[in-house]
Formats: sequence, structure tokens, C-alpha cells
Amino acid sequence: MSHLPTYQPLNDYKDRYCELHRTNTKDFFENCVKSGNIDEKANRKTVEKINQQKVKIAKIGSSLRKKRILKVFLIVVIVLLVCTFLLFLFKMLQGQRQHALLVLAGSGGLAVYLYTLIKNKITPSIKSLDQTKKLLLEELEALIEEAWGQMKPLISQLNETVSARLSETTYPLIRLDDKFNIERFAYLSQKFGLWDNDDINVSTLFVQSGEINGNPFCFFKTLNHYMSQKTYEGSMVIHWTERYLDRENKWQTRSRSQTLRASVTKPFPDYYNDTYLVYGNEAAPNLVFKRSKSKANELNERQLEKHVKSKSKEIDKLMRKKIEKGENFTSMGNTEFEVLFGAENRNNEVEFRLLFTPMAQREMLNLIKDKNVGWGDNFSFNKHYMLNIIGAEHLKGIDISGDINNYIDYDLVKMRSKFNDYNNLYFKSVYFAFAPLLAISLYQDYKPQEFIYRNIYRQRFSNFEHERIVNNMKDANFAPSNSVTNNVLKTRFLDNSLRGENVIVTAYGFRSVARTAYVRVRGGDGNYHDVPVDWTEYIPVSNITNIDL
Repeated sequence: MSHLPTYQPLNDYKDRYCELHRTNTKDFFENCVKSGNIDEKANRKTVEKINQQKVKIAKIGSSLRKKRILKVFLIVVIVLLVCTFLLFLFKMLQGQRQHALLVLAGSGGLAVYLYTLIKNKITPSIKSLDQTKKLLLEELEALIEEAWGQMKPLISQLNETVSARLSETTYPLIRLDDKFNIERFAYLSQKFGLWDNDDINVSTLFVQSGEINGNPFCFFKTLNHYMSQKTYEGSMVIHWTERYLDRENKWQTRSRSQTLRASVTKPFPDYYNDTYLVYGNEAAPNLVFKRSKSKANELNERQLEKHVKSKSKEIDKLMRKKIEKGENFTSMGNTEFEVLFGAENRNNEVEFRLLFTPMAQREMLNLIKDKNVGWGDNFSFNKHYMLNIIGAEHLKGIDISGDINNYIDYDLVKMRSKFNDYNNLYFKSVYFAFAPLLAISLYQDYKPQEFIYRNIYRQRFSNFEHERIVNNMKDANFAPSNSVTNNVLKTRFLDNSLRGENVIVTAYGFRSVARTAYVRVRGGDGNYHDVPVDWTEYIPVSNITNIDL
């Protein structure tokens, strides 16, 4: 089967790659099962025993809960009976003997009976059920361990690169790196303008580099910090006495009260995750534009037609204004593309048209209006000279790290299903992140000029890769001891050591200090009062750790 690009990413996925990847994923898994000599029948029997054991444990747990509730209920009844007994004993001693003897005998006898019932039957039964549950849990743990043992030869064949390799098998034009090494970073940085990893407000949680038709790319997932504002509220109640004239025109006094409320707004450290694709290509090297998602796929035909008609008038006005100012902007002949792609802020009309040929416009519109195959128009597209940044909304909710914990299981049937589901979603997610780029034929035809690497780089991996590694470790290893917020981890290569690369990790967080502000508020008594508002001050803290990677 040919893997040459057709410049029709939506149809290619629907008609070819979707089913091809399902087949490749399924075949790969079954080959792993076969090469691992997994006894599916034995695993099924073990899983059946596990499920049966879980049912037994659930039943015993239910019985335990009921008996414990009954025991608590009876203890409450005994307490009430004892209180009744003591009350009537007191009355009897005070000479109020009417019915006292009968109540004493009844409450005392019933309390003794219930106590005996709890002691001789309910408590031993609870202890017995507890012991049985403990034994069943031990047996369950042994069965689960046995099931994991049966799956071990299969799981040992898998690692975090499997998902990437499967995607390459289906779509060989995309090549994914094992690590974001220093050579790939140098290529993206020096040739295409990728930024340095020196922003202390951004930390790399995940990075996946590679190339498509020789053009480099990187997926990034980052933790981003910024200072926002938080409003704190406080209140106090005031009391006063006031005089007033009643209906008889006489002076009276009355007490009044009022709740005074106040608020203060203070800086607050906030965080969010971002996931995006960065792609380098030398085509149209002077072009800059930004476009945001239009949500056109959420509109029906009539709504879409109305939206395009309305927006096209705005674009015509914009074009006239820019021409009057002597700026370079000419609306495309394809009004629907001009409206829905929405890159009116472009700086170079010639290069924009070079990229977005009539075929590229058609395929981009297919992606934008798609309702069934991919995710429709959920992407932003920023071109900054030779760097293209795609922010696809669907990437934010999907783990594309290839972590095998997304699909491993002690149950072969479940693992087969989870493996296929995860890897099919992985490929779809990666493919449709690239789809806006694949729709541009010039990008697919453009081969980069040869890049001359330096002979020697002091470090093997990029700082982005270092950050990914340390972010996968426990945050407590690096966090300042008094930090109460998320911690942004930044790395700096120091030197090579016998154990690997020596890296400085700096964790940036915030400690908190309780404060109280007093806000002057006028009350109904005519006076001003200082209303206390408790707020939290966040003070930057950091911690430096030296590690070998």
C-alpha cells in the first residue's frame, strides 16, 4: 500500500488509516500474546476465580455492615434502657412506687438480654466474618498475583515507545524519536527558531519529538504558572440602640443590628496545563499569522451560511480600512475559507496564497466543518516565520505519552480491549493534531535543506527532556519544604558524570502567610467600622537539587 501523501487528511483517515491502524494494533497485540506463550484459558479461569472471590468478599462485607449497624443500634437501645432503669430506680427511692417495679424489671431484664445477645452472638459473628474476609482478601491477593504472573511475558514486551512505533507502521511519514535529544533541539532552535527553555513560569511535563517528511516537530505538554487575582470576603455584626417616635408621638428606644460585609482582592498563584504541537518547515519563511478555532462544526448548514455571510461583510470593511492605511491585505476569493479559517492578521499575502492553494483551502474547510470523523474545528494555528504551532483541544484530555499503565491489566480480555482502544485513540489524536499541516500540500512536498550539526555537544538530551524526566519523579523530591502550591520544575545542564548527565533542578513554588485586612465600611448607625477580612499572602520560594540523569 502506498503511503505517499494525498493532501486529503480527513478522507485519508476515514478511508485508509483508521482501519489500517486498527488492524496493525490488533495484529501487534496478538503477536505479543503468541510470542509470550500466554495461556488465555488459564488466565480466564484465574480471572473467573478473582471475580468469584470479589463477590464473596462483597457479600461478607455487606453482612458485616449490617451486623455492625445492628450492634450499634442495640448498644443505643441498651443505653436507653439503662437510663430508664436508673430513672425509675430514683423515683422508687423517692417513694414513687407506682409501676416502678414493673418498669425496673422490664428494662433491666431486656438490657441484660440484649447485652448477652451482643456478647455471645453478634460480636463473635462479626469477629468470625472479619477473619473470613481477611482470609478471602489474602486469597484474592494471591490470585491477582497469579494473574499478573500469567500476563508478565506479554507485558514485558511492551514499553512507552510501542504506541509511537505502531503509529509509524500505519503512517511511515511520521517518525517519532525515543528521546528529545540535543541534536533535534539544535535543529529546531537554530534553523527554525524554537524558543529556549528558560521561562521559569513554564515546565515541560511531556515532550515527544520527531520528523515528518524530514521536517522536525515536537509535542509539548506544559505546566504554566501565572499570577491571577482572588477576592476574599469578610463580615462583622454591629449593634446599636436608636430612638424613634411611636404612634402616640412618644419617644421609644429599640435595638438594631446589621451585618457589614467587605472584600479585598489580592494576588493569587494560578496554574494550567497546555498541550500543543510545534512543527518546523522552511516553506513561506516570512509568513506570520494567528487563527483561533471557529467552532464551525457545531453549526448546521443554515447557521453556517448565515455566519459566513455576516462575517464576510466585516472582512470587506477590514480590507477597505487596511487599504486606506496602506497595509497589505486582500481577501481570498473563497469567502467561506476566509471567514472560517480567519487569518486576517497575516503579514504576507503572497506567501499566504502560496500555502493555501485552492486544494489546501478545500481540505482545511473539510477539517473545520467535520462532525463525524475527527474533532472538527478544535484547533488554533499560529505560524511564526518557519515555526507552526497547532493547539488542538482534544490533546488536552488525552495522554499521548505511551505510558503502558494506560492499558496493562491482569485480565487478558480487558487488556486486549484497553490496548486496542488506547492505541487507536493515540493514533487518531496524533494524526488529527497534524491534520491542518497535512492539508497544506506545500508542507508535504517541501524537503528541508541539510542541517550541519556540531561535532560535539556537551549534553545528550535537551533541557525539555530533562524536565520531562524530573516531572515524572515525585514532586516531593524537589519541592521547597514550605511550598503549599504546585511547583514549577526547571532544569539546567551542569556537566557529564559517570552516572549520566548532572542536572540542577530548581523548584519554584509559594509559601502562604495568613493576613487580615481591615476595610472601613459605613454602618446603619452612621459610623464607620473596620470590617476584618482574612486573606492569604503567597510568597515565592524555591529549592535547588542536584541530580544525575
